[in-house]
Amino acid sequence: MELRHLRYFVMTAEEANISRAAARLNVSQPAVSRQIKDLEEEFGIDLFVRNHNGLSLTEAGSTALVHAKEVLRQAATMTEAMQSFDSERERISLKVGYVSTALPGFLGEGMRKFNHAYDNVCVQIYEMSPREQREALLDGSIDLGLIGEPSPAVKREFEVATIKKTELAIVLPDDHRLAGRKVIDLAELKDDHFLSLHEKHFPERPEMMASLFGKAGINPRITIKANGLSELLGLVGSGAGVAMAPADLNQLPHSGVVFVKMRKPKLTLFFSAAWRKSEKSEVVQALVEMMKKVGTAV
Repeated sequence: MELRHLRYFVMTAEEANISRAAARLNVSQPAVSRQIKDLEEEFGIDLFVRNHNGLSLTEAGSTALVHAKEVLRQAATMTEAMQSFDSERERISLKVGYVSTALPGFLGEGMRKFNHAYDNVCVQIYEMSPREQREALLDGSIDLGLIGEPSPAVKREFEVATIKKTELAIVLPDDHRLAGRKVIDLAELKDDHFLSLHEKHFPERPEMMASLFGKAGINPRITIKANGLSELLGLVGSGAGVAMAPADLNQLPHSGVVFVKMRKPKLTLFFSAAWRKSEKSEVVQALVEMMKKVGTAV
């Protein structure tokens, strides 16, 4: 199996038609058919159901499509990484991990400014949870982490700089009884089911929530722990419960969800960048400074 087989397979799945896939790939229709057949023979299963209206994926084909797209994405990432070693281009590779709110919040604009100033640096970004970023910094997989609110362990182990401040907000389904309010006290949600972020990805989240619940004098039930911020928004939007999250999370798509200011207890979060104490790279410092300027201007 070669990458060509996967490209032809993905294109055919997207078009649900051999001739349209061939046109997009700028190859002959028999060539596409041959590659798909080769792939099916290698796996020993049918990836498509053939009928007079075109093609549709089998259950195995749907699973294969997910993996094929991931393999092609990883191949593209590898190609980009290898380009940084091209001696003629003399480009430096800078690997950055980030949580999802960083990209619209300041990372995108910060990278734009950075790329204008440092056209010899190839910045690669990887969406990671805070725990994944900490591990990647420790093993050298990334050079810089945009980790959100830093845990005490992160502060001990790495250099840390605050990029921007944001308030902790209440996130409600848009049909919640308090959805029309501008501010809410946490105690008003004592009878609601709460959603949280799983501590395996967001360390010390349980301690933070327990502290806030204690200050509010309530002890609500936490029913679901999400693995990521987008997942948390989706769960709230589905009516599964309410949550507490950084106010700047509202920059991500959030259908069926409203953000309401939390009056008390109030908590300010410090979205921070972290890097190894041994890291003396000028470009790491430059990118951090540019993101700071963007973050404080928002």
